[in-house]
Amino acid sequence: MAYPAAVFFDAYGTLIHFPADPSPFDYMADAVRRAGVDLPRERLDGALQAEMRYFKAHFSAVRTSEDFQRLKLDDARVYVTELGDTGPVRLDVAQMAAELHEAFATRVLPDALPAIEVVRAAGVRAGVLSNYSYLLPLVLEGLGLAERLDPIVFSAAVGAEKPDRRIFEAAAAAIGAALADCVLIGDDLENDVAGARRCGMPVVWIARDGATAPPGVATARDLADAARMALAPGWRSLSLAESLA
Repeated sequence: MAYPAAVFFDAYGTLIHFPADPSPFDYMADAVRRAGVDLPRERLDGALQAEMRYFKAHFSAVRTSEDFQRLKLDDARVYVTELGDTGPVRLDVAQMAAELHEAFATRVLPDALPAIEVVRAAGVRAGVLSNYSYLLPLVLEGLGLAERLDPIVFSAAVGAEKPDRRIFEAAAAAIGAALADCVLIGDDLENDVAGARRCGMPVVWIARDGATAPPGVATARDLADAARMALAPGWRSLSLAESLA
């Protein structure tokens, strides 16, 4: 049986995710208390909101790990400045940078590595196809995933976001294959599923929450099952039979 030329995984929500418990707001409130500062929660949350606005306005300029480190320190300075008077204890910017990084640290979803290894064990390339900034390769490297995933195709580098056909074409071109010879696994019905279907790339929707799939959409409840579907006979028609009829 012929396998796909590559199985591409969406990144956030599919392979990796942001922490939910504790929330970044709860985490940073505790971090400031551990540093010996007692401030009203309103001030703590307001400072974090300011930090988040700063990060959002500047993260797209990051290209290297050095850029990322500078941004984290600048972020922490914004946070500490927004907190205002902290009494006799002066918060250390480097310490707050480390705490902020941990508060928002991306986590690898439990079923991600097994799914990637299922694909790689079959001799098939496992790649990433994601809407994200130049931070994505740095994030994946920090999580130990970059060495397992090739190619890593993301919207900032391509200049187009899913569901735009151009990013799917870029992914296929990166491995020298046709769109129909690749499979995408993703969690977003519009960006991943509808986008892939419109350009003729087989796709599996990952719905860990048990949500009901739209008609004709190949659905898996975990990534290991999704990877097996991408390698099983009939993979070429995953989610495509109805959309191409």
